[in-house]
Amino acid sequence: MYKFGTTSKQRLATCHDDLQKIMESAIALSPIDFGIACGHRSIADQQKAFNEGKSKIDGITKKGKHNYSPSLAVDVYAFVNGKASWDAKELCVIAGVILAVAANYGIRLRWGGNWDMDGQIISDQSFQDLPHFELV
Repeated sequence: MYKFGTTSKQRLATCHDDLQKIMESAIALSPIDFGIACGHRSIADQQKAFNEGKSKIDGITKKGKHNYSPSLAVDVYAFVNGKASWDAKELCVIAGVILAVAANYGIRLRWGGNWDMDGQIISDQSFQDLPHFELV
């Protein structure tokens, strides 16, 4: 059973209560350790993510779910062999746990590996954001 460290807890505290509840339950059930990479994101940080190609939203012409306070989105990373990993295989396993926990709570959650929420992951997505989860 895994649990969040201090930094992940601080980042998660910037998120909506539903996201906090989902992530706290998911970390306890996940077969792969994970951490919170981002909760609330300032407009400057949103623009940086956009400029680096990590987001399709610039925060100026359109506000992203990370830009609300509390944040309506959260990004995670796998924690493997003592370091952060964004490996697709690991993130897909973690996503399955997170989405199952959300469904169990009756909370609609969209994952960046299945933007259209059709159940077909990764292959039919034009933009991959496997660490990203947002309230719908």
